Amino acid sequence: MTSLFPGASWNAEPLDGGMTNRNYRVDVLLEDSSTKTFVVQEQLPGELAKRVGIKRENQFQALKQVAGLGLAPEVVFHDPVAGTVVVEYVHGKLIREVDDRRTAITHVARLLSAFHGATRGATLEGFVSDPYHGTLWLYDQVQRSAPGLAAEFRWAIEVVERIRRSRGSYERSLCHADVSDGNVIITPQRAVLIDWEYVGAGDPYYDLADFAEKAQLSESEEHALVAEYDGGVESGSMALVRVYRFVSMLREGLWSVQAGSTGFIDFDHASYADECLSRMTAIAENPTFGDYVAAIHTSTIGAAR
Repeated sequence: MTSLFPGASWNAEPLDGGMTNRNYRVDVLLEDSSTKTFVVQEQLPGELAKRVGIKRENQFQALKQVAGLGLAPEVVFHDPVAGTVVVEYVHGKLIREVDDRRTAITHVARLLSAFHGATRGATLEGFVSDPYHGTLWLYDQVQRSAPGLAAEFRWAIEVVERIRRSRGSYERSLCHADVSDGNVIITPQRAVLIDWEYVGAGDPYYDLADFAEKAQLSESEEHALVAEYDGGVESGSMALVRVYRFVSMLREGLWSVQAGSTGFIDFDHASYADECLSRMTAIAENPTFGDYVAAIHTSTIGAAR
């Protein structure tokens, strides 16, 4: 920070929640006695990042595209050689910390609608941004590194194939592809997305489902999210979000197996993978799950034009 702000004093403290990167909040006291706050991220090194589906060039290309939309924090500094990124700190709360969850969910829906609308027709390919190719890509990585563990997910891959056939073709947009509750900052006026490492072209409804599942939205909250995003709930989009919640947990479980092999962060990836497998299984065992898979076959939501 000294090179960015000569003569300024600063204080850094680690931030919780990182599963692949090390993050620090840095408060900089400027010479005029004002304070600016940033997040400094020490990123997972290149080859290890690729192992878990991160495409660094996508991250910064997408950030340039959405910066003017107010959907992401401004990048202040980026050193690709050192693997260091400095972004503005967004003062806000996580969804689990807010008192008015319904308003927060409205902010998230509007954020995703603006993001997907502005990037409709995207062709920026990511390793894991597409819900189908990305899941198969991760599964292939796990098969190579831990074939025994991969066998536990084989039945789920077959379910994903059923979902893919039922979904058919659709118009892609850019997808953040990791809309976890920890990556969405809620302010009184809006929501902001952070950590764009997995961004690429994909099905926009996957982002909604990813948030709904990772934030563990209730049925009524999920309904509110989709209604605000769509401008009114359509049965096809609701069904799509619900089946993609299954894909979200499958991908997260596969990702966690891979992330645990990097050794970069002290995190219990094995337990997290088990949790994802359990949640994924519960979704598939719901008696209505098969009906939702069938429903997206007759839907024209986001169909390719």
